[in-house]
Amino acid sequence: MTVTCRRCRSAPAEVQLAYAKLSLCPNCFQEFYVNRVRRTVEEFKMFKPKDKVGVAVSGGKDSMALLHSLKTAFPITNFIALHIDLGIKDYSKHCKEKVEKLAKMLDVELEVFDLESELGFSIDDFRKTIYRRKLCSACGTIKRHLFEVLAERAKTRILATGHNLDDVVATMLNNFFNGNWSQLVRLKPVLKPLMPNQTFKIKPLIKTPEEENLLYCLYSEIPFREVNCPHAHTERLKENKDMLQYLSKGNPGFRHQMLKNFLKLIPILEKAIEKPKLTTCKICGFPSSAEVCAFCKRVEMVRKVKK
Repeated sequence: MTVTCRRCRSAPAEVQLAYAKLSLCPNCFQEFYVNRVRRTVEEFKMFKPKDKVGVAVSGGKDSMALLHSLKTAFPITNFIALHIDLGIKDYSKHCKEKVEKLAKMLDVELEVFDLESELGFSIDDFRKTIYRRKLCSACGTIKRHLFEVLAERAKTRILATGHNLDDVVATMLNNFFNGNWSQLVRLKPVLKPLMPNQTFKIKPLIKTPEEENLLYCLYSEIPFREVNCPHAHTERLKENKDMLQYLSKGNPGFRHQMLKNFLKLIPILEKAIEKPKLTTCKICGFPSSAEVCAFCKRVEMVRKVKK
């Protein structure tokens, strides 16, 4: 028996959203997806329609769906795609091609930071350092810093990232179990800068389940990377997401309820947790908790190894 779309009542339903008790056709699902992104931005006052907004795009389904949906939801807003070419053999070239294709498709300006040509090393080079078994850790530090650099180049103070509902709830549970209270606060929808030269970090997909980003990309014919990073170690993240799947079996709205309750808890956490004391890195001038920031320490390390 064919199920009819609950919205338009005319086309066959292909998407089942158990948490919302909705069965949608592809067109109505795309509209539902974009409307949720629009409502999320407006609810948390992430940016104004005439703002210039930097969007961190890696080439993966989450960030590509983010850029496309933001451009669709807010057509008059000036979005600029920010991409880091990490220099990972074959993989980075593939990602960059997908990002370039989407930027052209949406007529969005693209700003790229090429790690190899601008800093003289690639993420692959960290295999020769103490981070050889923890490349994701080094890569994360590099990317967080360079997206701030790209935002500065693009002359924007707002940086949108593709963190989805599953990312936030899984990380929230992990930080809770490990007692990382200060990191819990950083999961909020809008993270205000602690120092003047930092960006406002926003998460427009914070209410969007991960699997719906893939569906949106497929239905909207959005290009996205089709290979995984050769250095990725996703075991811990997978364990957390598997746990979420298990907890959601009898309650499809579990992840949404967790997020809703977490958002209520944030003001209490912010009052209880002391803000980190920051200074400026003596090398790059960006905010740091030490005389030399984590980014510059890793850059110095990998350059020594290359020499």
